Formats: sequence, structure tokens, C-alpha cells
Amino acid sequence: MRESNEAIRLYRRKLKVISDLRSILDATSIKRASKDQHSYRKPRPCGMTIHPGIGCVHGCIYCYLPDMGISNLSVHPYDLSGTELAYSLALNPYVVPERTLAAFGSITEPLLPQVISRTLEYLESIVKWLGLPSQLSTKVPISSELANRLKSIEPNLSVLVTIVTIKYYKKLEPRAPTPLSRFKGLENAARAGLRADLFLRPIIPGITDNDINDILKLAKEHKVTGVIVGSLRVTKDIVERLRRSGLLSIELIKYLPRGLSSRQVSINTSVIKNKVRSIAEHLGLEYMQSACAANIKSHNLYCSLCNFGPCGKGDIDVDRIINEVREFIEFLGGYCDVEYTKSVFKVIMRKPLGKSLPIDLRCFLRDTYKVRFIIRNRH
Repeated sequence: MRESNEAIRLYRRKLKVISDLRSILDATSIKRASKDQHSYRKPRPCGMTIHPGIGCVHGCIYCYLPDMGISNLSVHPYDLSGTELAYSLALNPYVVPERTLAAFGSITEPLLPQVISRTLEYLESIVKWLGLPSQLSTKVPISSELANRLKSIEPNLSVLVTIVTIKYYKKLEPRAPTPLSRFKGLENAARAGLRADLFLRPIIPGITDNDINDILKLAKEHKVTGVIVGSLRVTKDIVERLRRSGLLSIELIKYLPRGLSSRQVSINTSVIKNKVRSIAEHLGLEYMQSACAANIKSHNLYCSLCNFGPCGKGDIDVDRIINEVREFIEFLGGYCDVEYTKSVFKVIMRKPLGKSLPIDLRCFLRDTYKVRFIIRNRH
């Protein structure tokens, strides 16, 4: 069996990490990490969201945290240590070493003073134990010193800085740093050798579209690599907060669906995104429709998992993947046939595997090779 088989290599690394971490953690840490949500949560499209803290203090009007029962006026660090987090992630059946994308942010601002030490601790531990391609999204200005520190921890770290308006930021993001200070942080990250991208999310009709030209010109001036766009997710409460702040424009009302509740609904801003794309490409900025694209590019990977791609450099080596998957299934104790049709690899199990595997097979194969898989039992 070839030693170059990526699936076997990454599977062995996953088992070794679990074993090595179990040997250095005490019983209390093992129990805490095993029960933590990082040990069982499925990754989102942007990757496995890493929570160095819970909550935020920026109080952005469009924030979805209050609808999740999380404060956007306070923040506290997450309970796990860095080593405990690594163990929790290693246990997760959906996490593949070196392949599963890690995204810092989501339910906190990872560079706030209350949580930044935890963020750096988690980043160091993830890189050391699992080598996950990592991405950090923030509104906090990144100093030159911090940029160099991040570069030393994760040389290929993908840095995203959110800026959705210049004219209306004081109303829309009342306690967040100024957009100009965020642009300076992006430039500091770029000068440190990190990939630095503008996170133009959420696009808010009637607000963001009035600032697009200025935002993208400033991005170019501050050595930004590209721009990632994303739609506004609305709930009944978010719309009400926009209304009370005087930011519920006629343009935005046209985009709102009926019957809003506490469930988040993305609005379709494809027209505005097309405008962003045109301006960005004219300025020589890369245009991306998802955050994971920047992470893939930053880590010199290749991915064809969604219709936004393929992203990154490379191509699908069909014959290699077919052979490696067959070998991997045999390594696990089963037998299979593998077919490739319509950009999907179909694994037909001739001898099913046991149920005690520490991985979700389809997700493991999908993330290992960054291509689509279907698993079927032969009838």
C-alpha cells in the first residue's frame, strides 16, 4: 500500500493526535473537552467555527447574536484551554487534520481585549496539533505587532476585516472602531505577509451600495488582496433595530421577505454584488463570493465543493483519488467500487464498514480531497 495515500495519512494523524492529547490531559480536561460542542458540531460552509469567546461589545445594529440569545454588549472568554480545544476538535468526526477550514469569529469578536489571549492560544494549539487552515475575521484594528505575531503563529493565516459602510458606521456599528482604522489594520496584516481581504458582509441595500466606490478604492490603497461579499441575514428584531436607528431605507424594504420571525433569512443582493464585482475587478482586486475562498487561496489549497468554485490552484486527479479511496476503504476493513460522474465521486460499498469509526466517512473524504462524494451500499 502506498505511503502517499492522503486519506490514510490524515486518518493516522487524526488518531495519533487523539492519542497524544489524551496522554497529556487529565481526566477532568478530557471529560470537559469531550462534551464540548467543538467535539461534535458540523462545520459550516466557511469551515469549523472556533469560539475563543462568547458575545461582543460593538452593538452592531445588524448583529444576529441577540436572536441567538447571545449578548452583543458583553463578552467573555471561552472555557476550554488551547490543548483542550485541540482535543475536542480532534475527536470531532467531521474534522480532518490539515484540511478542515477553521474560522475564528462567528459568535464573538476574536480580537477584543477580553478574548484576544484566548484567540492566540487557540490558534497556536490548532496549528500545532491539527494544522487546520485558519481564518480570522474582525472589526478590531490589527497593529503591526499583532500582525507579526499572527504571522509567526500561522504563516498562511487568512485575515478578513469587515467594513460595510463609511458614511453610516456610527449609527450602524455604534461601538466598533472606525472604518479607516480597520483599513489600517488590513494594511498592517498585508505588510506582515498575511493574506488580507476586505469582508464586505453584510451588504445592506440603501447603505453599502452608496459607499461601494469609496470602500473599494480605500481597500486598494491599503494593499488589500481581494473582497468577499455576503448578504444580510435579517430577523424581525434586526429589521426593527434598523427602523429605530433610521437606517431602514426604502431600498432595503424592497428586499425584505414577508413574515419575518426570529429565524435568520438571507436577502438576495445579487444586483449589488455584481456591481461590487465590476468595480473590484476594475481596481485589480480579487472578487470572492464566500469567506472560505480566501482561506483556500491563502493556504495554497484547491477546492471544488460548491458552485462558487473551483477555488485555489490545482485540479481534480480523478484516477489518483479513485485509487486512494479504494485503498483507504480496504485499510478500514471494507471493500468498495468508486465511480466519477458529473463532478461527483460515488463510493459503492461492497463490504460495509463497522459503526465504530472515529470519522464521518463522506465528510472525511470530502474534506481530504475537497471534492464531492456520495456513499452508497451495494444492494
